Amino acid sequence: MNYQYPKHLNMLPLTAIAVALCLLGEVTAEPYIAYREGYKCSVCHVNKTGGGKRNAYGALYTQTEMSPLLESLSDGSMDFESDLNPAISIGVDFMATHQTQLSVEEGLRTAQLDTVYKQDRSNSFDVESGNLYVEAMLVPGRMSFYLDETVAPSGASNREAFVLFEGLPASGYIKAGRMLLPYGIRLWDDESFIRQVTGYNYDNQDMGVEVGFEPQQVALSIALTNGTQGGRDNNEGKQVSAVGSVFLPANVIVGGSFSRNKSRGVERLIMGPYASARLGPVTVMGEADWLSDSNGAENDQFVGFASLEYWHRQALNFRLAYDYLDPYDAIKEDERSRLTVGVEAFLTPQLSASASYKLKESIPQDLQGNADALRLAVHAFF
Repeated sequence: MNYQYPKHLNMLPLTAIAVALCLLGEVTAEPYIAYREGYKCSVCHVNKTGGGKRNAYGALYTQTEMSPLLESLSDGSMDFESDLNPAISIGVDFMATHQTQLSVEEGLRTAQLDTVYKQDRSNSFDVESGNLYVEAMLVPGRMSFYLDETVAPSGASNREAFVLFEGLPASGYIKAGRMLLPYGIRLWDDESFIRQVTGYNYDNQDMGVEVGFEPQQVALSIALTNGTQGGRDNNEGKQVSAVGSVFLPANVIVGGSFSRNKSRGVERLIMGPYASARLGPVTVMGEADWLSDSNGAENDQFVGFASLEYWHRQALNFRLAYDYLDPYDAIKEDERSRLTVGVEAFLTPQLSASASYKLKESIPQDLQGNADALRLAVHAFF
């Protein structure tokens, strides 16, 4: 019988390359669009740390700075208006996907036993996200209420609900309520290790307050929350999450993140740098994070991400991305990686379509982590 044995790349050199690319790089609105333009998240989004509803400029950007492929539909979409009245506006993010997961067969040979792990090919349609946003300007330019409600695929649930106070010194703001927490690059892909392993993704929110300042070429946000991912809290311990960026000439951005939380007897410390840069039509961005969990025993993890985005004719974005995870620092040859090749096409100012292929490497027992996947998606937004 022919076995396939653990397919490990030499991870450390690849990680070093990924981090080196990070130190050269840049990004824009998802978030590669914002980094490409050298924008802060607040330039295009109501949420100051990115994601969710687009503000007036974010909506205008897709209409004026892009050249969507479907010209006649794009011309007709210019009459669309998301403002219900001068004080209340809405927004939507909806993504439908089809994913084919390839079959996988992995072999593991030990001194006592040969083991084969198998998984058949599968494919499925899904609604990956369906979110409705509402923004109410209670005091124009100074105070607003923001609601981010998940309505699909599995019923209604609240993602964010907060009151935002703006116009503070040093271009400052305060928001209070339920919110996504500030940390790292806010990728759309929650499967990326920097989103999945750190826990800073679109599925995790918390209750608390966030304070931010955005004077000139600096952006800093700090949140103090329960640390229970939106659940009730019955102790004095609180989670601290912070992210800061410096915007340099030539659309170069460098920043770092920090998080500390103690919950259910486990103390977790996360920190790491991120960076981006624009080189003509190419944007490079990346992030590295170190995680330490302590509950009597220590466990250190490392995650890394790097991507190269090529922007073509104001309508197509080609992506090459690399994810890396070392889940147990004390254990050798347990590393996991993913290499993604994809393209996103903007069809109209409110509609895009994408295709990507993800090559995965993991330990033999992790069938999901070894099953390559082809993903097609249609994304409607306003």
